[in-house]
Amino acid sequence: MIIVADLGRMKAYRLTRDELQPNTSPAFEDLADVDLENQHSHVSDRVTDKAGRFNYGSGSIAVGERHSEEDQAETRQLQAIAESIDQVAGSDQADIYFAAPQPMIRQLLEAINPKVRKRIRKDLPLNLVKAPKLDLMKRFDLA
Repeated sequence: MIIVADLGRMKAYRLTRDELQPNTSPAFEDLADVDLENQHSHVSDRVTDKAGRFNYGSGSIAVGERHSEEDQAETRQLQAIAESIDQVAGSDQADIYFAAPQPMIRQLLEAINPKVRKRIRKDLPLNLVKAPKLDLMKRFDLA
């Protein structure tokens, strides 16, 4: 199983090989293509008044509060991705090859179920969500 993720999307594939023709390329079966884009948005996309755009006067909101909101939104997004990974990988017992961009890969590895994490054979700190399937095979040395 190959799982690739970024903050907006998670894809999972199962590789199947033809037992009668072992020299052929494996087939990719799409297991999941979860679009998390609507769950993840920058606070600046949800809030109309950006710092410095309007004069708040003496009772203004600190810019640091917005950073905290963005951090919380990213944490929620990472948790949603981890739950999606657990859901798709939990129903299968295949080895997992996993890729996600730095620094989120470590956070995701910590957030996913330990039983799923044990099945990860290789993890790459790369954003491969838009990579062609054959490139995924090469990146994980499965070709």
